[in-house]
Amino acid sequence: MTHGALSAPATLRRRLSLKTSTRTATGTRGLIAGVRQARPGPQHRHGSYVVVEAFILAATAVGCALMLLQHGALMAVPVLGALVFGLDIAALPAYERATSLRPALRLAALTGAVALSATVVGSLSVPDLRLVLTAVLAVVGLPLVLRTGLRLRPQPRSTILVGDRIGVAHLIAQWGALPEMDIAGVCLSEPEDYEGEQPTEVLGYPVVGQLANVAALAQLQHLDQVVVAPGPALTAYDVRRLSWALEDSEVELTVAAEIHGAVPRRVAPRLVGRRLVLSVRPSRRPAMAGMVKSLVDRVFGALILAAAAPILFFMVFAVRLETPGGGFFTQSRAGRDGRPFRMVKIRTMVADAEHRRSELEELNEGAGPLFKLSHDPRVTKIGRILRRTSLDELPQLWNVVRGEMSLIGPRPALPHETDEYDSWISRRLSVKPGMTGLWQVSGRSRLGWNDAVRLDLDYVDNWTLGGDLSIASRTVGAVVRRDGAV
Repeated sequence: MTHGALSAPATLRRRLSLKTSTRTATGTRGLIAGVRQARPGPQHRHGSYVVVEAFILAATAVGCALMLLQHGALMAVPVLGALVFGLDIAALPAYERATSLRPALRLAALTGAVALSATVVGSLSVPDLRLVLTAVLAVVGLPLVLRTGLRLRPQPRSTILVGDRIGVAHLIAQWGALPEMDIAGVCLSEPEDYEGEQPTEVLGYPVVGQLANVAALAQLQHLDQVVVAPGPALTAYDVRRLSWALEDSEVELTVAAEIHGAVPRRVAPRLVGRRLVLSVRPSRRPAMAGMVKSLVDRVFGALILAAAAPILFFMVFAVRLETPGGGFFTQSRAGRDGRPFRMVKIRTMVADAEHRRSELEELNEGAGPLFKLSHDPRVTKIGRILRRTSLDELPQLWNVVRGEMSLIGPRPALPHETDEYDSWISRRLSVKPGMTGLWQVSGRSRLGWNDAVRLDLDYVDNWTLGGDLSIASRTVGAVVRRDGAV
C-alpha cells in the first residue's frame, strides 16, 4: 500500500481530455454560450435575508428611540449598536454580507464590554445593565440566527476554475463530487506553447475561455466565485490583475493552496518579503489535552458500560440461544503505535466464521486490505439486527475503560492490515483506535479504502475535544439512520 493511493492519481495527466479545437475566441459573448447554466449568485440567493435584517435593525432602532422617553440616554446604546451593525455589514464584501457572523459577534462583544465596564465603575445599575443587554440582544439576535442557519445549510456555489489543465484537473478530481461546488466551466491559462490548441474540456467540464475572459464570464453569469489553481502558467501578477477586474463585482476570488489535511485553525498567513506564505501549526496534541481525553474516555466509558449492562446480558442470551458458542467475540486488533490488544464485541457470526473466511475471499467487496461483504452468509439473524443498530459494539466500552481504545478515534485495524501500511498510512496508528469516528459518521461500510484512511488521518492531525463532541453527536444520528451499517 503506497502513499500514492491517497494522493491525486499518478495517471491524472493521462486522464486529461486533450480534445482540441482550432477555434479561437471571437469575443466574450461567444464564450458565454459554453458555460453551464449557473445558479443565481449570492446577491440573488441571499438578498432577501439582508433586506429582512435591514428592516429588523430599523424597527429595533425606532423602538429603542421611542424608549428614550422612558429610559433617557440609556437606550442610545442599542440605537448606536444597530447603526454600527448596519455599517459593519455594508463594509463587508457583497458575498459575505448574508453569512458572515463577524458583525454580530463584534457588536455583542463591544457593547457587552462597554456595559459591564460601566457597571463596574458604578455608571450603570444592575437593572439598567439587564435592559441594555436585552436591547442589544434584540438588535443582533435574529440576524445572528438567520446567518447561522445559512451557514449550516450552505447552497452550492457556482464556480469557474482558472489555471493550467493539470492544476484545474487536480481541483476537479477533488471537488467534482462535492455537493457544495457547482463547477460551471474552466478557463485555462496555458503557456504560449499551447496557443492554437485549445482543449474543449477538462475531465468532462467545458473549457469556456482563457484568463482574459474570466472576469467578464463570472459577472455576466452571476457566478459566486472564481477559484484560481496556482501553477507555472499563472503568475502572482495575473492573480492581482484578476482581483482588480473583479473588485467592483459581487464575485469572490479564491486562490487554492496546496495544503492537505490541515483545518483553518492550524493555518496562519504571514508576509515574507512580498510573498504571502501559509504557516502550518504542528498537529501534535498538547500533553494536557491528551490526559483530559483519556480521563473523559475512561469515566464516560465506565458510566455507559454500567448503564448498558442489562442490555449486554440480554444480547448475549439471545446470541447463545440462536447458535452454539459464546456470546462474546474477541479478536486481536492494532492499538496505539501498533500494539496488539484483544477487542471485545457481541458475536454476530457463526462460531467458526474465521475458518470459513478463506471460502469467501473471492467475493470480497472491500478495497485495500479490508475484507467486506454486503450479504455475508456467516452473519446470524440476531447478528444482522445487532449490526444494523451497532449494538454489537457496546462491549468495546470495556476496552475503553482499560485504556486500549478511545470513545472517538480511527477505526481499529486488524494486525494483518497494518502489515501493508507504509509510513504515510501508519500515521493513523499514532492515536488509540475508537469505537466511533469520522469514518462512522461519514458512511462506514460505503466508504472506499482511500476515503476511510483520509478521514482517519484528518482526525489524527486536527483533533480537538470540541471535534470529539461533534462526532459523538453525529454518531447518534448515524446509528438512528443506520447510515452505512451492514
